[in-house]
Amino acid sequence: MKRGAALALWALSLLAVALFAFALGRSTAPAFPLGETFYATVDRVEGDSLAVTGLEVNDVNHRGAFTFSVEEDTVLEWRHAPIALAELEPGDTISVTYTGGIRESYPAGIDGVVRVQLLDDEK
Repeated sequence: MKRGAALALWALSLLAVALFAFALGRSTAPAFPLGETFYATVDRVEGDSLAVTGLEVNDVNHRGAFTFSVEEDTVLEWRHAPIALAELEPGDTISVTYTGGIRESYPAGIDGVVRVQLLDDEK
């Protein structure tokens, strides 16, 4: 009987620790929207829009030509430091994270771009 009670107490303690760890992890997780991310090279920068071509390392849905607008809330960064859209040039390798849809056109239009990250080593 004592062994059963000790085992039940141990199981409840383990469950309490697990729930605490889950709640702590959930509260400290970044609020950044997940979305989809793909890798591309910059073809053109026109005003607040980018024209890019997806790299071969992407799945087949992200290998074509795309255009998207950079909004005020779009994060632009290089090595986790903010950059301006004007710093991107044709030929730069970037990652694009978006939460919106892709319009079926040519080039395909991407809605809801939340992050553009410059991946080149030198700038």
